[in-house]
Amino acid sequence: MKIAIAGSGALGSGFGAKLFQAGYDVTLIDGYTSHVEAVKQHGLNITINGEAFELNIPMYHFNDQPDGSIYDVVFLFPKSMQLKEVMEAMKPHIDNETIVVCTMNGLKHEEVIAQYVAQSQIVRGVTTWTAGLESPGHSHLLGSGPVEIGELVDGGKENVIKVADLLNEAELNGVISKDLYQSIWKKICVNGTANALSTVLECNMASLNESSYAMCLIYKLTQEIVHVATIDNVHLNVDEVFEYLVDLNEKVGAHYPSMYQDLIVNNRKTEIDYINGAVATLGKQRHIEAPVNRFITDLIHTKESQRHAQD
Repeated sequence: MKIAIAGSGALGSGFGAKLFQAGYDVTLIDGYTSHVEAVKQHGLNITINGEAFELNIPMYHFNDQPDGSIYDVVFLFPKSMQLKEVMEAMKPHIDNETIVVCTMNGLKHEEVIAQYVAQSQIVRGVTTWTAGLESPGHSHLLGSGPVEIGELVDGGKENVIKVADLLNEAELNGVISKDLYQSIWKKICVNGTANALSTVLECNMASLNESSYAMCLIYKLTQEIVHVATIDNVHLNVDEVFEYLVDLNEKVGAHYPSMYQDLIVNNRKTEIDYINGAVATLGKQRHIEAPVNRFITDLIHTKESQRHAQD
């Protein structure tokens, strides 16, 4: 089985490493030239839950993939704003049998992917694995998952089972979601609170629990997200989700979320428009107000502007 990791930065290289260690034919693909060259020359140096590995995994730039290569499974790990560009780059390497797996943060990515493959080929999901890219060729992966996945249409169930099996072979803890959209919206609650607030406040996740004001913001953001989620017929309990978020902040307390890494560490623009911004926009379309999510989105964009963040 030929597997491509399209977007092999922090989380992508982590998944690629685990799949490679499980014996799969893995190819890493990315647009970060320095990272690509470092892995080509020195291998992928990755720490997985504290254990260091040097793995010689084939890696290519999106614009320099081998002609004629077709993948059985493509895992998508680009930033949200890069998804369409990545799908264009992967288009020659995907056929009508390729399974496309998306566990990206954010909302409605499946609508973009469906412009390139049939919905039955798409496996959508979310994950609580965390990762970081310290420097070109050097990354880390933390946690135990799970990776919750599901199908968009009835005809996609077989592909979901295949992906769950390969995730479990790689000890990535694949779980078939009982309610895919509930899983997606619950993850939006995580990203819309921990990612956004850690970036605005420049702190790790545990620090959010140390402030009653931050806890109040977490609750207000969650209230709005839960309300907007009803447009997908998802009905979450605000108090239960809030308790889950507080527990998660404690569990992975020292972790700085990906949005923090993007803006504060690497001075790059964030995915805020696909998380809190998407919540506010989707809500407005259905006459559901989400002012705190809109305000947080504006704060992040202000911070991007002040820091002259790069694309």
